[in-house]
This record gives sequence, C-alpha cells and structure tokens, in this order.
Amino acid sequence: MHTRSMQTTEQGITNPLNLPLIDATSYSPLHEVRDEEHRDAIAADMRKRGWHGAPLVVLPDYLLSLTGVHRRSAAELAGLEEIPGVSLEDLFEACGTDLWDAINSDEEYVNASCYYDYSRVINDHLPEEVIEAYGLDMH
Repeated sequence: MHTRSMQTTEQGITNPLNLPLIDATSYSPLHEVRDEEHRDAIAADMRKRGWHGAPLVVLPDYLLSLTGVHRRSAAELAGLEEIPGVSLEDLFEACGTDLWDAINSDEEYVNASCYYDYSRVINDHLPEEVIEAYGLDMH
C-alpha cells in the first residue's frame, strides 16, 4: 500500500528503481537485533530526520522483511508511523527476472525441504549495484 504519509517522506528514501512503496511496519524481521548500540544510533538519527536510505526489502505474502533488522527496530524506537518497504518480487521484475521462476529453475531450491536461500538467488540474479542500493548484501 502506497499511503499519503509515506509519499511525503519519500525525499529521504533511496529507491533508484522507483518501485512501489509498501508500508512494512507490521512485517516480521528475518532475525533479532544483534547490535543494540547500532540500532540506538539509527533511532536517534531517525528522530531528527525520519527515514533515510533504502526501504526494507520484503516478501509481502509472508509479511517478512529480508533486510533492515536494525533500521526496522530503530524506526519503532523513533516512533515513525510507517516503515517503507519494497517487494522482492517487484525488485526482481524491475531487473527483468521473475523471482519464483529463478527459484523453481534451480534444483537445489526445488529439493529444499522448507527454506529458500534468498541471499543466494539475490546474488545469482540481481545486478551488484541493485544489491548495494537496496541493502541486499545479506550475510
């Protein structure tokens, strides 16, 4: 959903592919905050300037955020009403690839019992400058 308040804050959002923004406030992070000091520094900056940088990259069908664990938590601490996100599927489409075709065409993914290695499919199919711009250098 692209909301009016999110439109007013787009100046600080780095979105070079101009993908539709999603309110990712209720999305679950991929893992817990691992560096509270780092998160707190981001929150202090967000209190002053709002959201700056890349939106979270999310899987809307699963309400899961693949990136931005610290930024997401910092936004909550800073009291931001919305957290900007972009769909991983939209990102792949903008780069000329279908995410699920890429996953289903790889035998290792097809034979996986329950988990897709999104970092692998991202690194295998997206340009490095897109990975960098959207904070997808997952590790």
